[in-house]
Amino acid sequence: MLQVRDYVHVVDLADGHIAALKKLSDSKIGCEIYNLGTGKGTSVLEMVTAFEKASGKKIPLQIAGRRPGDSEVIYASIKKAETELKWKAKYGIEEMCKDQWNWASKNPFGYGSP
Repeated sequence: MLQVRDYVHVVDLADGHIAALKKLSDSKIGCEIYNLGTGKGTSVLEMVTAFEKASGKKIPLQIAGRRPGDSEVIYASIKKAETELKWKAKYGIEEMCKDQWNWASKNPFGYGSP
């Protein structure tokens, strides 16, 4: 079985942090923990397929067994963030891959690219 993870768009993650900071400043609650994610799992193979579509390039794969200690499925329980922060991820893996590819294409050497 290929691993399943909860991939979240960086913009959604930033919005979730802003929502948490706003709640902190509004309520003076102290420390709270929120899971930020989409609340659903995406397999590594589904992510590769989405990235191939976004980039227009074939990604060579080498399927290997799970490493010792790796969980098969991990995704966020987002109910608390939805209820208390009024926050929910807006973007899926297609937008995530497209945005990452666009950014990487314009910044091939990362931040501070000429």
